[in-house]
Amino acid sequence: MPRSKAKSKFWNKKTIVILILVVGALGAGGYYWFTSNAGADETENEAALQTAVARRDDLIIYASASGEVVASAEVTLGFEEYGTLSELLIVLGDEVQNGDVLARLETEDTPEAIAAEVAQAQLAVLEAQMELDDLHKNADMEAALALIEVEEAQQALDDLLNSETGQAEAWEALVAAQEAVADAESAYYTSKSTASQADIDAAWAQVILAQDALERAQQNFEPHAHKADTDLTKANFQAQLSEAQEDYDDAMRNYNAMTSPGSELDQSVAAAELATAQAVLADAERAWERAKEGPTAGEIALAEAELALAQAEWERLRDGADPEDIALAEAELANVQANLDLALEKQAVMELVSPMDGTIVEISSEVGETLSAETKFITVADLNHPRLEVYLDETDIENVAVGYEVEVVFDAFPDDIFRGHVIEVDPSLYEAGNVTTVKTLVELDADSFSKTINLPIGLNAAVDVIGGRAENAVLIPVEALRELGPDEYAVFVVGDDGEPKLRTVEVGIMDFTSVEIISGLEAGEMVTTGIVATQ
Repeated sequence: MPRSKAKSKFWNKKTIVILILVVGALGAGGYYWFTSNAGADETENEAALQTAVARRDDLIIYASASGEVVASAEVTLGFEEYGTLSELLIVLGDEVQNGDVLARLETEDTPEAIAAEVAQAQLAVLEAQMELDDLHKNADMEAALALIEVEEAQQALDDLLNSETGQAEAWEALVAAQEAVADAESAYYTSKSTASQADIDAAWAQVILAQDALERAQQNFEPHAHKADTDLTKANFQAQLSEAQEDYDDAMRNYNAMTSPGSELDQSVAAAELATAQAVLADAERAWERAKEGPTAGEIALAEAELALAQAEWERLRDGADPEDIALAEAELANVQANLDLALEKQAVMELVSPMDGTIVEISSEVGETLSAETKFITVADLNHPRLEVYLDETDIENVAVGYEVEVVFDAFPDDIFRGHVIEVDPSLYEAGNVTTVKTLVELDADSFSKTINLPIGLNAAVDVIGGRAENAVLIPVEALRELGPDEYAVFVVGDDGEPKLRTVEVGIMDFTSVEIISGLEAGEMVTTGIVATQ
């Protein structure tokens, strides 16, 4: 089907508008001249009105450019270790799948060296983890101890403020200390055997009296010994017998103590216990004296200050270890863990694996070569979804946008038209020689060509970017269009009487030769395009 195309780098909208205005002025002037000179002398120049018939046809606005095939996805691979390339499992043009092994590398690390490095890294991780755990444990312990100190300081303050409770406790402590001193003195003097004969005789007399009392109690109990357990009298005499036995035992111990002096060790122990008891008694006496008068303002202030200090220390420790210490320990743990990960990744023989489905388009190293960690030597590209890089002249920038259709003819397939669409327009302009260009990316439609056709990377093509398309539209020559104002147009339509009449029309797309009429004119109608002078 015939079509009309416009190369927008030669004809843009400004040029078309100027042309329309010029042609319109000429046409209007010519028409005025034609009408005003009707009937003039035939020897004068006559003006012939030129016309054109509105027709139905296709109109396509496009921008032409050149392009070349590029891969839709491409990755260049290499090992991340230093070593010798021991195997290449692919050749140029091979199609590979994601996960396929492409090559192998022999590293300088032996299995024994790798195992030793892994063990050392694991030990470092364990030590770093233990250090971090210890920080948390120690912080928890310190916080617990600080809380105990708060509770003790609070209790001390409460005791001071509650003077009655303090006095009672001080009195109880004083009485207990006095009793402890008395017991210690008795033990001390007993250990030294300082009793007089009179004391010994008195003690023996107590033994005799206690023995007599014990015998009487036994005699009173015997008649009731075999009676029923419910006999209250039996229970009473049994209690008296037990009490008499205890009195006798005490009297005998007292007598034995007076008549049996202890060793030097016993005397030293008794003296030390007596001194300790006397010191405790002195403290208890002083505490009692203080308690009787109640706490002073200074004592209360001191207790409150100690409580405040304990609370401040607990608040500092209750949230755990110092954040800076924790951060440093965690950073160290992360560092040694990273070292362990690297050690675990080391291999005596490494494999290079394809990360995608594609075709091998480049191999730049051979088996036996020494490769560094930075060497990239295998390129995998996706050729199943071909794309083209297209460079348009900067004057065509208004005729290209994402989504625009394209028609492609490759130099290698001149008889085939491939179709696609623009998927990317670079926002920056590029300098190619002395020409400023717009870089675009075109994706070919899968159904526009046979899968058996091979489109290698770098294949050249002529590309038409379709900026507008009108099919089976009403078209007139651009010379017939008259501009009345912004986006307002008209044409002179020649009626059956041969007279042209002005009619407004709605305009669609246009190139430098034809204009699409959307409404206001039908196909087959005649419009004027200008005036030609004749003799």
